[in-house]
Amino acid sequence: MSTTATTARDALTAQLERLYAIERELQSALETLSTDVSIDTLDEIRALKCREQLQYVIDQHREETETHIDRIERAFDALGAEPKTRPVPVLDGLLADKEAFNNVVLNDGLRPLFYIQTTLQLEAVECTAYETTMALASALEDGEEGAETAGAGDAVVDALEHNYDDERRMRTDVEEIADGEAVETLLASSPIDDAPRESLDHSRRERSHGDRHGATDP
Repeated sequence: MSTTATTARDALTAQLERLYAIERELQSALETLSTDVSIDTLDEIRALKCREQLQYVIDQHREETETHIDRIERAFDALGAEPKTRPVPVLDGLLADKEAFNNVVLNDGLRPLFYIQTTLQLEAVECTAYETTMALASALEDGEEGAETAGAGDAVVDALEHNYDDERRMRTDVEEIADGEAVETLLASSPIDDAPRESLDHSRRERSHGDRHGATDP
């Protein structure tokens, strides 16, 4: 087998390990997020419709995750590799940020808006991981003797493409909620409108600074 084929296969395997880690971690994280979204109080009836819509989409996606994991394991089989996970710091950071928000923000009117943002960010991580993995699989060249890598790339794409379709559909569903009437109602009554402008500008600067100096996924 050529060095190029070995390097391409190793790169694909490493990316597949990241994808496997994402789906396995989200299997439990989505259940927790669904519970977070479902919590409501009597004085925040405006948030109820938004919460119900988002929880429904999250629960649907959570039910798909087990099938997604099975398909990724099929992709490992196609490569002749053992299913393993590889750290995904960006995912860990998003989930940690969500937990920090839960612990410090008491205004229930803001929570659905934050959970919509969090869900969209999680979907962006998943979609990007699938896109990268399938691109690497598509570029995988057959070995010189056509032994280990022959057809493996196509088999990996076949195993993952339905997962990717599910992820894109989930992202579209959440975007529709974000653009919908329930969110407009929350925004119209949001205490953000009464916040001092300088405090919002300071918050934006802090986020921008964090983005420039944040850790990157190895």
